[in-house]
Parts: sequence; structure tokens; C-alpha cells
Amino acid sequence: MHTGFTYSGPMMIASSILLLTLTIMVTAFQPFPIAHRCEPVKIATRSETCQDGIIEPYMPCPQRRDFFSRVLFSMIGMGTSLCLPLSNSDCQCYLRKVPPSANAIMELTQPPSTLLDSYDPARNSILDSVFSWSMATTMEDYEEEARPYKTELFRSFFDSLAADAGGAVPVVVEVGMGTFPNAPYFSQSIMSSGLVGLDIIGVDPNDSMKRYALKNAKKSGLPTSNISLRIIHGVAEALPFPDASVDAVVVTLTLCSVSNPERAVSEILRVLKPNTGKLVFWEHVLSESDKRLAWKQELLSPLQTLADGCHLNRRTGLVIENAGFQRVDQKYTTMKNADFIGPTVFGIATK
Repeated sequence: MHTGFTYSGPMMIASSILLLTLTIMVTAFQPFPIAHRCEPVKIATRSETCQDGIIEPYMPCPQRRDFFSRVLFSMIGMGTSLCLPLSNSDCQCYLRKVPPSANAIMELTQPPSTLLDSYDPARNSILDSVFSWSMATTMEDYEEEARPYKTELFRSFFDSLAADAGGAVPVVVEVGMGTFPNAPYFSQSIMSSGLVGLDIIGVDPNDSMKRYALKNAKKSGLPTSNISLRIIHGVAEALPFPDASVDAVVVTLTLCSVSNPERAVSEILRVLKPNTGKLVFWEHVLSESDKRLAWKQELLSPLQTLADGCHLNRRTGLVIENAGFQRVDQKYTTMKNADFIGPTVFGIATK
């Protein structure tokens, strides 16, 4: 999940400056390793040693060169688990505490290496930790204001998903899951829709988000005996799923920060099942109703990109409309207390 902060304008700018300052400090004071992408990232089969698990980075113990970052993060209450895998040999199997794998029906595929090289470069673990922490601790007011809209959006989505499923277990992928603030909507809507089960897969390039996502999932009672949950590393432009294999994709505050929005939506279309596959979206955009605000968004967008690549001036609604969906039902609103990320488009697009 990638977006800007919900502070007032000055606070948002200050947060971006903090991220820039951290970048400079990290570069100047310690040769901290850049995150290595463990390959392959995949679901382990039952024949493998790691049953019901996924291959994930192993975090080696801190070294002396990590002293600066450890002190910095302990001062701001973010912990010290900052070490990174340095090679493929440092990748290990991570056991998922989820229901039996029979509920996890989707098999993952490895995206082409050319796409991964283009869209999934190595990331800085310190900045990822800062950003995931900020998203986990500063978005409550935003989510509270969004709640009435999102409640209706997800209710409508899950009702249609249940009708299309016909008693089968659908696969729902949340791209840019982030800290999983949508967990309550999944839990509530699943129970009311009558679905017999669900295979939920969260995809995010920021691996530091995972622990917050799992925490929010647990608060909402996920996973359950008939609802599986997996959270994997990945990017919107190179999804690890076969063609026409996914029942629905959810993106909320995600397309603002992908490097190529058109490519991302095209990739979502690729993996969605024909005729019934749905894209559920909630995205902040360039203001359509306030020219002065739109001017400010254009002005501040280059600075805002420090927040994990977030752009304030994207017209995501048009990108989705022009992507080739059979039907796009979308609405526009302005979140009153969200400042530069207040203008929002949301809805459901059907392949």
C-alpha cells in the first residue's frame, strides 16, 4: 500500500522532508545493504521441507555497521530488526499460520525477469521500515472518514462476488495491501455475502508492511477455517499469477505510487477472469473540483514522491476507464480532512 500521509499540508511536507533526511543520513553514515530480492518467491509444496510456507528473506543478526540505524530506530520506537538478506542463500522458508493449504487454491507463478528488473528493483530497508511504521500509525483519521464509503463499496463488491462464485471459493488479490486497513471490510462483507470461502493474497513491494498487515488481519478475525490469507512480495506491474486466474483485484491508495499506472492496470486485467473478474479501487487523485487545490497538488507532487513514490496529481479514474474494462462504475468525492490526498475516485470495474 503506498500513499501520502493524512496530516495537514505542513505536516505532510515535514514527513517527506524527514524521509529525505533519513535517506541522506543512511547514505552518508553507514554502508547499509540494499534489500536483495529473494528468488523465487513462491508457495512451498507439501513435498518440500517447509510445508504450507513461502520462501522469504532470512534476517541475519545485526552487525556493527548497523549500529547507527539500530540506535535511530530504537529512539523512535520502531525496533531494530533491520538486517537484510545478502544473497539467495539467505532466503529461507517462512511458515504461515493459516488454515490447511486446501483453502489456498491459487498457485503462484514467477513473473518474467525482465519485468522484475524494470519494476521491482532493490529497495532500502530503512526507508521501507519508516514508511510502513508511518502508515501503521498515522492513517486512523483518514480511514475513519473513508469508512462509510468503503463499507458500501466492499458490501457491493462481495455481494456480486458471491453471486458470480456459484458456491466456489474465489481468489481475491489485494495489490499494495500495505498494513491491510481493509481487513475489517473483508471480514464483515464475507460473513454477510454468503461466500463459502475465500483465498486472499496480499501483494506488496515493501516487505516491512507484512507484520502490520498480519496484525490488522488478526484483529479482524482473519484467517479463518474457510478463509486463507497469504502476503507475498510483488509489484503491480509484474503480478505472480497466471492469465485469467483471479476473481477480483483490490487496490486502495496503491496506483498513486506504482511506477507505471497504465502497465499496472493492464497487468490487473491480464490476471482477472473474463466477464466476471472485477477491480475494486479507491484512489486519491488530482482534484476535479478545486482548481487551486489541483495547482497545489501539481506543485507538491515531486516532493510527495518521497513517500514511497506517491503522486498527488494522477488521474487514475481515466486510466481505469481507458484500460479496456467492459464496465466501469466509479464515483468521485473529496475527503474533507485529508488535504492533498482528499480528492478520491472509487468504484468497481468489470473485465
